[in-house]
Amino acid sequence: MTIVVGADGSVASRAAVEWAARRAERTGDELDLVTVADDGWGSIGGSARAELLATAEGLAARELEAARRLAPNADVRSTVAVGSPILTLAEASRDADVVVVGTHKVGYFHGRAMGSRSLQLAAVAAAPTVVVPVTSWRGRSGVAVGVSDGADSDAAVQFAAEEAARLGEPLVLLRAADGDVHERAIERAAEIAAEVSPDLTVDERSAGGNAAESLIGLSRRAVLTVTGRRLASRGFLPLGRTNSDLLMNLAGPVVVVPQVVVEAYLVGWSVA
Repeated sequence: MTIVVGADGSVASRAAVEWAARRAERTGDELDLVTVADDGWGSIGGSARAELLATAEGLAARELEAARRLAPNADVRSTVAVGSPILTLAEASRDADVVVVGTHKVGYFHGRAMGSRSLQLAAVAAAPTVVVPVTSWRGRSGVAVGVSDGADSDAAVQFAAEEAARLGEPLVLLRAADGDVHERAIERAAEIAAEVSPDLTVDERSAGGNAAESLIGLSRRAVLTVTGRRLASRGFLPLGRTNSDLLMNLAGPVVVVPQVVVEAYLVGWSVA
């Protein structure tokens, strides 16, 4: 598995680098640390651009050293680019299995999400996007996933089941009480999980409150919290209220899985 990590030298970015490096050391994933010098959409001159690039190269070298210390047995490399950070990482996500970014956006900011670069990336990335806050990793267990009706939920469940199996963690299937989610959705999620790994421990839960609050609560304890992103039928499709609120209030690593990631897997296989 190849993981692309946004590395800009900030505290939030270092949290993403450390999370990805520890994962790579445990699972053997390859890491590509991508440092982007933001050129203001091409508005800066040549000398300023050269200075930005030199600064980015210095940051990239430090992040690469930190990642290699944490994951001495992993294949870790560094890429430096000039341009828009979001567009560069979105483009890199086309050839990645996962893209990882850090965030300092925690707290209650319902409905004010699109100013966050991590949310912008999660809305457009071709690969699952992991958003990592600056927080403690101690005492966490389980991979949690929000379950709903639709192919986006199938994508999230499949990804979560694969992660739980890879990490040796139980899988938590959460159906929130506020949505009109049929009981069959939980049954289908359990069947998808069994298809991925028959030996996986699965915990099915129905939670009170709305979906975002339930997932935020799980993110405080879970190793990973997974949610789906619907495939746009035409044009750009925002993350939606649940995903936006979750990413603005997360208390642990959250993965947003685009529906298209498992489209090929689901073709030819369905639950009657």
